[in-house]
Amino acid sequence: MNLDKIFRELDLKSPNKFHSPTHGTTFLIEISKLLKGEKKILELGSGIGSVSLSLAKIYSNIEIIGFELQREPYEYSLENLKNNKLEKRVRFINDDIENISKYIECESIDCIITNPPHYSSKSLISPYEERKVARTFDKENLEKFFKAAKYALKNKKRFIFVYHPVHFMSFLDLAKKHKFMLQEMYLAYGKKHTECQLIGGILRKNGGENLKIHPPVFLKNSNDLKEEKDAYNI
Repeated sequence: MNLDKIFRELDLKSPNKFHSPTHGTTFLIEISKLLKGEKKILELGSGIGSVSLSLAKIYSNIEIIGFELQREPYEYSLENLKNNKLEKRVRFINDDIENISKYIECESIDCIITNPPHYSSKSLISPYEERKVARTFDKENLEKFFKAAKYALKNKKRFIFVYHPVHFMSFLDLAKKHKFMLQEMYLAYGKKHTECQLIGGILRKNGGENLKIHPPVFLKNSNDLKEEKDAYNI
C-alpha cells in the first residue's frame, strides 16, 4: 500500500494541525486491510475524513460511514468528501456516538475502524481546546466507542484500532468488558531500539483466543512524533 501516493491524490483540508493526518492516521490505514466480505465500514471519530476517504480510494467496492463529534472537523470532512468526489460511497455524521442507533441499524456493520483519543485528560496539558477535545479521554467517553461498536457491528466481525501504549491496558479492559477479543497486534516504533510508539490491532466481537502478533512497523519522520506533524509516511 503506497500511502504517499494515496495522500498525494487526496485533496484534504484541515481547520488546524490538531485535526491533520498523523502517524496514527497512516498507521490505521496501513493495518486496515479489509477482507472480502467487509463491504459496510464504520469509522468512529472520523475527524476531517482522512482515513475514510483514503480507504474509499483503496477499496472501490465499499461503503463508509464516519461519525465525528466536533462540528468544525466534520464540516471540513464534508468539504474533503466533495473535493474528492466520493459522495456516493462515503457519508459523515456529526453527532455523539452514543446516539448511533438514530443513524445505523443494530448489527448492520461489517467492520469498524477507529483511532480514538489516546491521552488522559489529566496527562495532556494544552492551552488549545481543539487539541483537548480531539486527543483526550476519560473512561466514560472511551467506553462509548465500545458500546457503539457492540451495537453496530455484526457478530464475529472485526474492530480495527490504533491506540497509545500508556493507556492500552485500560483500552483492553473495556474491550473485554464488551465482549471484544484481541486477535491481532501491530507494534509501531519510531526507530530500532526505542520504545513502542503506537499499538494497532484487531478485535473481534465475541471472538475466541487466537492472538497473532505481526512483525514491527517502523514509522518514518519519527522526530516529529511528539508534535505529530508531517506524518504522511509509514
